[in-house]
Amino acid sequence: MRFPQFSESGPLVGYELEAMRSLSAAFLTARYEWQTACTMWDRIHTAGETAELRRGPASFSFHEEAVRRLAGGVSEYERQAALAAWRYTAAALVLGVAVLRRIAEGKPPLTVTGVEELCQEPTLGQLHEALSVPVPDMVPERGYPANISGERESSAREWAKVREGVADVIDLVLELATDEDAAHPRTKDEAATCLLTQHCPPHTDPVYDGVLQPLFQLAEEVPYGIARIIDRP
Repeated sequence: MRFPQFSESGPLVGYELEAMRSLSAAFLTARYEWQTACTMWDRIHTAGETAELRRGPASFSFHEEAVRRLAGGVSEYERQAALAAWRYTAAALVLGVAVLRRIAEGKPPLTVTGVEELCQEPTLGQLHEALSVPVPDMVPERGYPANISGERESSAREWAKVREGVADVIDLVLELATDEDAAHPRTKDEAATCLLTQHCPPHTDPVYDGVLQPLFQLAEEVPYGIARIIDRP
């Protein structure tokens, strides 16, 4: 799925469209790099397992040495790519939902300043709030013959699943702060004000694990939802 075409004469104004398109390109690039990094990690991890299968002392251990040298760099790149993907994907979804909602409700365009603010990485609470907007109910069902039975209900379940995942991330951020005796956050409300990219310690399991991939799908779908609202009879 790619970014849809929009008419310049439609209700989507230029700076809204430009911001949405730019964020879409950013998160797609970061997504592909993250997926490539995950493949690289799987490959180097398999190589490491193969090296560990060797029994007894060896005169030369260059294979093992190469795996150790490469593993650290691959792991760090995977993490950086994931955090970049999160930052741009979360922003794309929050901005996209705001634009979709204002078009569905017939409201005036967002201000330039408002769009610029929504382009920044959202807090976990802001992302959770955007995922709570009933987007599937606002988007018209596909017309015949493309109508898919139960599409709206299925979409609502996907949104709810990702929303629950972000709620779990908020809880995890709070748990990590407690485990490390950090000064902030100390409550769930404080955790909701956090940016994921600033609360994802490299020595812990990724807090975005299990949420990032389905978030991609929703962020890609929102512009198409806007297009369907604009094109409805």
